[in-house]
Amino acid sequence: MSKPLPAATLKPNQSKKTSVTDTSGILLGDKVYWNPAKLRNGHAAILGTSGSGKTQTLKAIAHELPSLFPDIKIVVADFHGDLKLPNEVCYALNAESPYGLNPLVIDLDPKGGGPDLQAIAVSSILRKSLKMGENQQGLTLNAFISCYENRGIFQKDQSTWKNVPPNFADLEAELQSRLEGGCKNSEKLLVKLAATLKYGIFSKTQPSINFPLVRFDLSALSKVPGLSAIAAETLLKQLLDSHKLMGEIDGRVPRCYVILDEVKEVKSSNTLERITSEARKFGLGVIVASQMDSDISNTVLANSSTKMVLGVDQVEVTKVARRFRFAVNLIANLQPLEALIRMDNDGFHTKIKPFYQRV
Repeated sequence: MSKPLPAATLKPNQSKKTSVTDTSGILLGDKVYWNPAKLRNGHAAILGTSGSGKTQTLKAIAHELPSLFPDIKIVVADFHGDLKLPNEVCYALNAESPYGLNPLVIDLDPKGGGPDLQAIAVSSILRKSLKMGENQQGLTLNAFISCYENRGIFQKDQSTWKNVPPNFADLEAELQSRLEGGCKNSEKLLVKLAATLKYGIFSKTQPSINFPLVRFDLSALSKVPGLSAIAAETLLKQLLDSHKLMGEIDGRVPRCYVILDEVKEVKSSNTLERITSEARKFGLGVIVASQMDSDISNTVLANSSTKMVLGVDQVEVTKVARRFRFAVNLIANLQPLEALIRMDNDGFHTKIKPFYQRV
């Protein structure tokens, strides 16, 4: 059995990449600057319990990113409704909102897109989020393909992929039609999907995200199990698909950042893991945050060049020390807005400059 890694110690701020003399990045705290374009990748994982300063840190980074990258686009998935930022375009998704998200928007990539593959992806998302069985997932998949065909969209005819896609209202109508035709399994599936369909956010107009800073307020969706996860997964997949279509970037300056303030909603997301594994070359970066260490998958953590630990619950200290490779005593003694930060191989201990001191 292999021996455990020794606890990493903080190095003096002498790294050529993240030196205290290199002020070309975002000032995180006293003499510590973050420039993702100079790191292995731009992804970041932030851990901190309630009251640790996690929200202030996320807002500070989102607020400062345009000063570092003037052409950057920022998309925020706000699960608590507390990440309001200056100059944002905010869409609050709730039962009364005129806006929604459409998981059935097609990936137009000729090599890996089309209605059939989108139907497979969305049925898989629903299975995870709503704890469906294999038979229900299979019926959902079949119904989605029928919805596309009803709109004149076919896998083998790429010219149809740009037709207006169906949404979950089409799914409900398709299942209702099958029920009237004698399909008892459709009735069971409609019961399973009842809350999701009734809430309606996946049957409404999807707004434009073609703005420098867009925040989706998903806080109201927590009232219905699975809605937040489906909404976040939809955003992630659409961003990944669109950036792959744009092609690889020249250099390391990112095109877009997506910020997830509560990654537990998508902790088992294949799309999130794909973003951290392969999206750097397409200019898409992600910043994930959580209160619990277990909410951040090994893949996401390993593929995030920047790792930040704010104050955590004492029962989490040993696990966090092992995964983030900081000394137990340093983590245990963190005060609010005090952070341990690792950027590639360099570690720092600093007091975070919060958002409210930057505006």
